[in-house]
Amino acid sequence: MTPVISRSLIPSCSSTLASSSRLFTRSLVSHAYMPPSPSSSSSPASSLPIEATTTTPTDLTDEQRQLIDSIIRVDQAGELGANWIYRGQKWAMDVKGDKETGKQVEEMWENERHHLTILSHLQTQHRARPTMLYPLWQAMAFGLGASTGLLSKEAAMACTEAVETVIGEHYDDQLKALQPLLNPTDPSSPAPHPSLPLMADILKEFRDDELEHLDFAVEEGAQKAPGHSLLSAIIGVGCKVAIKVCEKV
Repeated sequence: MTPVISRSLIPSCSSTLASSSRLFTRSLVSHAYMPPSPSSSSSPASSLPIEATTTTPTDLTDEQRQLIDSIIRVDQAGELGANWIYRGQKWAMDVKGDKETGKQVEEMWENERHHLTILSHLQTQHRARPTMLYPLWQAMAFGLGASTGLLSKEAAMACTEAVETVIGEHYDDQLKALQPLLNPTDPSSPAPHPSLPLMADILKEFRDDELEHLDFAVEEGAQKAPGHSLLSAIIGVGCKVAIKVCEKV
């Protein structure tokens, strides 16, 4: 897999994940799918043709169509899982009365809710088949979040670190797979459908968000969790298996 890009190369939030509202006030290309706001006229999304968010390419080969379908299905399933992991962690922090960590989890969870909203738009626009295993991922993700959260704050952060490491690598792999569609080698090929560069930009945006969560988790003690190496390895393998399954199912 492509190595994860360090968040040190990307502007990050403060060590307290200062405010999740920052994720929605900075200029985000994913806002092309959100209702217009007074400030949206100056965003990158404001210059996109309407076809970028309302239509899907009609000239793709079966293999290319399967690639788009797989990318959206896997990423939507991943964001569903992330939402339930954070839901489980938030529940655990509420049970333990850890309001500070609960607030941190809630802020990362808000970011994942935005990701899920956008991917649901993409799934509808491109008519991608969603995963058939949602109930399974829901139960497993909530259990993972709740169990690590009950163990300790450090274990919860180690869970976030492990998951986001795999997801950051996976987004990089998807961006690499999209390159032939975005930059065809045949000079006579038509320009890519406007939805495809938009999708690639959204994948980059979401990758950077996930890597921000990774760095934050490390700052908050992820690597101090008991059995950190074993815990990270188990969670990482589980994430990779889930990705492979969702590519097909």
